[in-house]
Amino acid sequence: MRVLLKELLLGDRFDLELEGVSAAGFVSCSGLQSRREVLEYREGGSNRVELFEDGPGTGRLVLERGLTFDAELWSWYESAQPRGGAVVLLDEDGNESMRWNFSGALAVGWEGPPLDARNPEIALEKLEIAYEGLECKRT
Repeated sequence: MRVLLKELLLGDRFDLELEGVSAAGFVSCSGLQSRREVLEYREGGSNRVELFEDGPGTGRLVLERGLTFDAELWSWYESAQPRGGAVVLLDEDGNESMRWNFSGALAVGWEGPPLDARNPEIALEKLEIAYEGLECKRT
């Protein structure tokens, strides 16, 4: 199967939604992954190993954005309340092309920017989100 260059999606346009509402522009997102946990079972007297699914694994997203006066993400982190959300990949026209819906998500880590008077770069904050479930939807 041939893939045309125009069919390939770029990873530089994405959005984060929390409970269906856009939640800021992030400059990077990592940790979109899903893996199945398996148990190995070897019956006595047999050389064969059976594999059993032990449920879906959990994952962690790490999001990075420019620090702003908006305190919504910090408030979520402090509240320790699970939320649902999505990472939405956008095409070159800004339309949704793919989404990863996550559920049971908790903000488990927040990291502020390094502060240095000699380095006038944009102050970035990082948010780490642990999630229970992940599903991929292509539009």
